[in-house]
Amino acid sequence: MAAFSFTEFYQRNRRIVIWMILFLLLWALRDFFAIVFLTFVLAIIAAPLAEIGQRRLRLPHWGSVTVVYVFFLVVLVTFVWLVVPSVASEASRMIQNLPQTETSLIETKNRLVRSYPTVREPLNGYLRSALADERLAIVELELLSERNRLGITEADLAAAAESASPPTGVMAEYYNRQDQLLLSAFIEVQSARVRQYAPAATILLYRATATTVLALLFSYLILIDLNKLKAGIGRLRNSRVGDFYHEAAPPIARFGMLLGRAIEAQAAIAVINTVLTLIGLLLLGIPLVAMLSMIVFVCSFVPVLGVFISTTPIVLVALNAGGPGLSLAAIVLVILIHVIEAYVLNPLIYGRHMKLNPVLTLIILYVGYHVFGLWGMLLGVPVARYFTHDVLGVPLRERTRPSGAPT
Repeated sequence: MAAFSFTEFYQRNRRIVIWMILFLLLWALRDFFAIVFLTFVLAIIAAPLAEIGQRRLRLPHWGSVTVVYVFFLVVLVTFVWLVVPSVASEASRMIQNLPQTETSLIETKNRLVRSYPTVREPLNGYLRSALADERLAIVELELLSERNRLGITEADLAAAAESASPPTGVMAEYYNRQDQLLLSAFIEVQSARVRQYAPAATILLYRATATTVLALLFSYLILIDLNKLKAGIGRLRNSRVGDFYHEAAPPIARFGMLLGRAIEAQAAIAVINTVLTLIGLLLLGIPLVAMLSMIVFVCSFVPVLGVFISTTPIVLVALNAGGPGLSLAAIVLVILIHVIEAYVLNPLIYGRHMKLNPVLTLIILYVGYHVFGLWGMLLGVPVARYFTHDVLGVPLRERTRPSGAPT
């Protein structure tokens, strides 16, 4: 039996071995994906801006890059100085106003039920479904005690449910008590969540800021010495890791270009999303529009999760400025903008930049999010584009030209 030769095994399976080693390295460094990705994003955004500074302002390369990153740093400092304390302040005010908010919500629901009695059961059904079984059991015990106190039987409840007329007398008193108990229990649960997660959201903002500072530093150093880095990477061609370079460098470079196009598309979506939000905030009369618009723009680069992060301060400010009605209107505004972003902007803009069919782009975003979460949304489209056209060799979608048009 011939002895095992690692050299012969490597030569026969070189491509598989190289890519397995690369994927194992990526898996080992998975905790650093966020800072690596953010460094890449900042470098992609800063590089064309630095080129504009070189052409228009006649600045040297290092000077143009420095000006761009000074601007980035000013934006970041402004964000930390104005946005983070404002979000923390609004969250603190909202927690202090929770009793008044609960009273206002109960009054609003009572007015709604009096005007539209048919919405009582669907609304109460939703409140019941949103409560945990243990909390719902406590509410049911309180309702049973209330029925015994008022002398209401199961037959009375069945007759009231079948009746088309609004309840009166003790039945009206019972239904009002039922509405109050369900809504109070729901608000109590949500208030506990707010008290639990509000400090965590502030801490998350500061951690994200620290990560951004590191990414700014790394991307700045990369762009300053970009030519030297290119030359150093090129020398790997004739080094002991030359096989890795020849096998992995071209596809990684192509994928980097595709990812850059995806970032450009996301930047265009962020601008449109911010403009729509700004218009909606002005129409609703919600204050602090500059701060909220800045939050929306920054969070627009984070698909799915960014919607929830940017919605939280908007709802907080609206709740403190105009009560539950204004906060509900703000939620409706965010839902409408999110629908436009998810079903119009993402497919069209992503499809145009990545040369993919808009319907296929929407499917990729949907599947990527449900299978891989945030990273599936961030990298799903460029990865699918790369494997479709660069690995499988499917030709790019061409725009049809009218017959007789010059080629």
